[in-house]
Amino acid sequence: MSRSIYALAVGIDNYKSPTIPPLEGCINDIIAIEEFLRKQVTNNGDRLYIKKLLNYQATRQAIITAFREHLCQAKSNDIALFYYSGHGSQEDAAKEFWHLEPDHLNETLVCWDSRTEDNWDLADKELAKLIAEVSQNNPHIVVILDCCHSGGGTRDRNNVTYTGIRSVENDWRKRPLSSFIFSDEEINGLLSGSFSLPKGEYIFLAACRDNEEAREHFSQKRGAFSYFLLDSLQRNSHLTYRDIFKRTNAFVRSFYPQQSPQIEATNSNYLDQPFLGGTIVKRQMYFTVIYDRVYGWSIDGGAVHGIISGQGKEKTRLAIFPIDVEDISQLQNAVAVAEVTEVLPQLSRINISGEKKELKPEFTYKAVIISQALSSLKVYLEGEEPGINFARQAIHTASFGESPSLYICEVSDFSDADFHLQASHDEYLLIRASDRRQLISPISGFTLESAQQAIQALEHIARWITIATITSPANSSIQSDAMLMQVYQQSSEIQDYQIYLEYKVNDDKIQPPSIQIKLTNKSHKILYCVLLNLTERFAVTAIPFAGDCTGIWLEPGQETWALEGKHISISIPQNLWKPGVMEYKDILKLIVSTTEFDAKLLEQDNLEILHTRSSNTVNTQLHLTLDNSVKRLISQVQSRAIVAEPSEPQKPEILDDWVTNEILIITAIPKEVNLQKPDGEKLTQKQNSQIERDTTYKNDTLVGSSWFKQIRIGLILMVTFTAILGCLLSWQKSHQDKSNGHRVSSYIFYHVGEKPNVL
Repeated sequence: MSRSIYALAVGIDNYKSPTIPPLEGCINDIIAIEEFLRKQVTNNGDRLYIKKLLNYQATRQAIITAFREHLCQAKSNDIALFYYSGHGSQEDAAKEFWHLEPDHLNETLVCWDSRTEDNWDLADKELAKLIAEVSQNNPHIVVILDCCHSGGGTRDRNNVTYTGIRSVENDWRKRPLSSFIFSDEEINGLLSGSFSLPKGEYIFLAACRDNEEAREHFSQKRGAFSYFLLDSLQRNSHLTYRDIFKRTNAFVRSFYPQQSPQIEATNSNYLDQPFLGGTIVKRQMYFTVIYDRVYGWSIDGGAVHGIISGQGKEKTRLAIFPIDVEDISQLQNAVAVAEVTEVLPQLSRINISGEKKELKPEFTYKAVIISQALSSLKVYLEGEEPGINFARQAIHTASFGESPSLYICEVSDFSDADFHLQASHDEYLLIRASDRRQLISPISGFTLESAQQAIQALEHIARWITIATITSPANSSIQSDAMLMQVYQQSSEIQDYQIYLEYKVNDDKIQPPSIQIKLTNKSHKILYCVLLNLTERFAVTAIPFAGDCTGIWLEPGQETWALEGKHISISIPQNLWKPGVMEYKDILKLIVSTTEFDAKLLEQDNLEILHTRSSNTVNTQLHLTLDNSVKRLISQVQSRAIVAEPSEPQKPEILDDWVTNEILIITAIPKEVNLQKPDGEKLTQKQNSQIERDTTYKNDTLVGSSWFKQIRIGLILMVTFTAILGCLLSWQKSHQDKSNGHRVSSYIFYHVGEKPNVL
């Protein structure tokens, strides 16, 4: 039976009210999801109906009307999708809602005309009512919100500029009940205390928790959640909601640790259904190649699709096939290769080379990526000119002292940056743009050597991100569920989309949790497996299998245990312990490949250890890793020239393939547990306090660390001034009482000498 997909996609970058800051990635999110749906919906009779509301079209009334007139058309076997990309906020809840909202706040979607004249946001209670109306015909309902649900406080009220945060300040106006879309009967129920929220069956995906901020992915001008969700769908659209979300969650939190995507359903069994009820099926992903009079040869994939042009010799390369070729995994069927020369928002210009036969401009072709350029980490330099000049020199000579860095590049606009490098008060500060958090202790001195240390730290982070985001090629011949990874704790399998572990107290000693990891080859191919642990402090470790091997071949149906089945302790580094709730995140990443590779070359220490090394040692390791592993894993094949067809038949050449699987592990020390040393000895209150002080810059340090230094200097100067003043007064008194002069002077000298030690 054929099905219909009714999609309502709302994207708002610019708002009518001048008090609401603009965004830059919302329209791109909607463009990307629309193109995905149009390309991926099968041609087996299913029909797709998309209604888009962009910027000024997305008024409060237009969204309400689109729910009732468009989405409500979905019947029992159909799909109804609501996708919102824009600002989220909160508003003061009327007393009648307080039994539903303990914090007395409604969560809201900010419409284009919100907060102008008598217009209001779309409250969560209203969204629930609209979903209930759509659900009356029992369609499969999916709601995806890429916005903040928390209040403001993230921008200056008088400085309405782009912030990259999808949140605006709360609306504190007293909202009358008559402004809601409730019926008279429902309003009377509210007044009498008998009101209950309308209920409908749905699956709900959100960019973050209701007390967090949803970020825009600076380097892509997309919502971070939307970008990684769609990337997961493009590669694994036939998987379940739970499995797709598992990967999306891990990637979002690797870039934005303070953003925690959420998934829920009115019936938990819905999470085990395929995305959009299975209307999106796995197919070979390719781009369409055409000749355009304006752009020349181009593909229908651009920045919103994640295409990267690369720098220098690092280019994204494509294999081009006739439009009627079915199997695009066999390179001998390709008729040309191409390089991406310019990436535009929705398309990319390409340069054709190595043609077997001349491509005809009037024809259309298929193209697949055979070599992806590395995505550079974008860094904004700010502060004092001498420090900036040394940092810029370090970037330009980062590759063996001769060539620019292959991992990072400088940007001129701070809003485009992934990280900021501040040169201030004769020291370098490394700041993550997403949360303005300082990642390492300050690097002292404006010298080329100290600048190189800062750049090496940035390259270290960039390489970690590259490894974390290595993902399955869209046209991989390996099924995404080919290798089953199971995680056990105390002999019970953990099946959630993320794993939450806690320290326990046993015999008055605190013990870290432990897990076991099992792999099973469910495919019909012999596959090579590598298991990596990526820590919050930017370390990468290969978890060994039998015989301390960091990779293993598995025959079809064969299974194995990581670390030979031994329990793997998941602990929080002691230097990060502090009193109260403490969480630490790891990404467990499985790479399954048709080709063997050395996982040891992917390993790296945490950022603190890098920070203490000499610059020469670090620089050698950086480029050893690039040359021997990242190129192997990022590029599906090495650069291959396609030449004229030989007279003798050749053996088919198949693309090397891999797939990946990621699980986020959160390890916590509960608030009620007293901190102890790893050997079980309880920490004293003084030691607890010392740990908390030692971990300040690692966990809670913001940009203002230099302010603390200035305050401390000010206090020392104040004490010194007080001491000098005291000496002058005592000297004056000694002239008045010569008989006691020696005793008084000695007393003052003693305290002047001891006071700084007390501080």
